Amino acid sequence: MQEVVANLDHVKFDLEYAIDQQLGVQPLPFTGMDKSGAPVCHFFKLSICQRGANCPFRHVLGDKAIVCKHWLRGLCKKGDQCEFLHEYDMSKMPECYFYARFGRCDNKDCQYQHIDPASKIKDCPWYDRGFCKHGATCKHRHRRKIMCMNYLVGFCPEGGKCKFVHPLWELPVSEQKGTRCHICNEYGHKANHCHRNLATKSVNKQLVDEIFEQRSRSQQQQIKIMPRGAPRDLSRITCFRCGQKGHYASRCAELFPNLPRP
Repeated sequence: MQEVVANLDHVKFDLEYAIDQQLGVQPLPFTGMDKSGAPVCHFFKLSICQRGANCPFRHVLGDKAIVCKHWLRGLCKKGDQCEFLHEYDMSKMPECYFYARFGRCDNKDCQYQHIDPASKIKDCPWYDRGFCKHGATCKHRHRRKIMCMNYLVGFCPEGGKCKFVHPLWELPVSEQKGTRCHICNEYGHKANHCHRNLATKSVNKQLVDEIFEQRSRSQQQQIKIMPRGAPRDLSRITCFRCGQKGHYASRCAELFPNLPRP
């Protein structure tokens, strides 16, 4: 009744406009700060956020389906660039390793999901169609079902509410999932072929080359600055091959007969 008598949908206060436009919001003093308690930036969803990494609001991607296990312990350093979700949601928690591997978990306060292994097994599409060549060794579940006779004849008045099975005669198609890069979160290539990764590698290579050049230059300058001592007197040097004085073992006449002695 209030909406009919006094409809205020067209009225918008200045405070609402300031919140929508993020007026008065100051950027972060430095990047990498914890923004887990901040709201989501709606400008980032529209791809028009100009603050970048200094934005005080969270930049969350829509395809994050698993909670970051490092963020749960406060050890994630990626921030908004993390490919996992920085939000505690029990339905999106990762699977417990011990329960999945050994079938049991002794931690009473375990915060990971305990998924029944039987629920992971999918129904065999070939068996549902009528025949599976793998038989008892098939990795999918073979569940016996009663066919709907009305559907087999041509029409079932119950439709989707029928308690019997309506078989599908289409051939099952294997799902082809493309490779996903964990750097740019795009499909079609791996991380070692990512354009962002190649760009960072080229920049790092240039920095390494510059560092090596600077070190080599400094070493050459040090060698030039170091004073060279006078040559040693050969009359005091004894050769360990022939036992005579006046030459080194590398210029001994027994090792090199044709080599002229000093």
